[in-house]
Amino acid sequence: MNTINQIVIQNEDYSLREKKYARTKVGLMNAFMERLKYNRFDDISIREVCQEVEVAEGTFFNYFPEKIDVVGYYLHLATLKIIWKAKKEAPAGKYLSLIDSVLSQMSLELNNNNVIYQIFSVLLVRSERPKKIDISALEKKMAFPNCEGIEETPSVILDEWLKECVALALKNGELPPKTKADDVVVSLMTIITGTLLAIKFGKSNSREYHYMRQLKALWRGLGVGGRANE
Repeated sequence: MNTINQIVIQNEDYSLREKKYARTKVGLMNAFMERLKYNRFDDISIREVCQEVEVAEGTFFNYFPEKIDVVGYYLHLATLKIIWKAKKEAPAGKYLSLIDSVLSQMSLELNNNNVIYQIFSVLLVRSERPKKIDISALEKKMAFPNCEGIEETPSVILDEWLKECVALALKNGELPPKTKADDVVVSLMTIITGTLLAIKFGKSNSREYHYMRQLKALWRGLGVGGRANE
């Protein structure tokens, strides 16, 4: 199934059980991530998170079997929102422009440096990529109640989504025919993660400026010429 295109979901009523499940799962994630803004991952108390959400401590592990799973859930939801916002900004059917918009939105959404750096640290120590997670339409609505239609955007892992986007750009003639999609994805992920690390130790904190500057260089290096959406 093509995850770039929106999936139409019929309106439906949800049971009280479904609503409670989604509300609790999103609430646990929000309470956990709020603590990650100011604390190390390993120092976060699951007991305190559960006390805030008013559930038993064991309930946390019914939703997130491992502590790291809440981070994966957050990453999926954050990526979901970024893609949803980017699709509203980018011209339809222009996949390089969509990538530009995703990185632009990412620079705005990653507004708490400690969270993203803690996530980097945990993933590097564990040497594992986030697991693919299926997120229900109701969970998406609960997480982003002000984002109308966000439940129609599929949850994805960022690098896999970028690879599909690049493949569609190739098919659409936006990239030279001999372009290697895997190489482009590595370059894009390097821009995303490398920029965040570079500005942490540099004088500039403008993520969007550096993302766009490096994207422009990448597209020109691939023979696109100028920004992809110009």
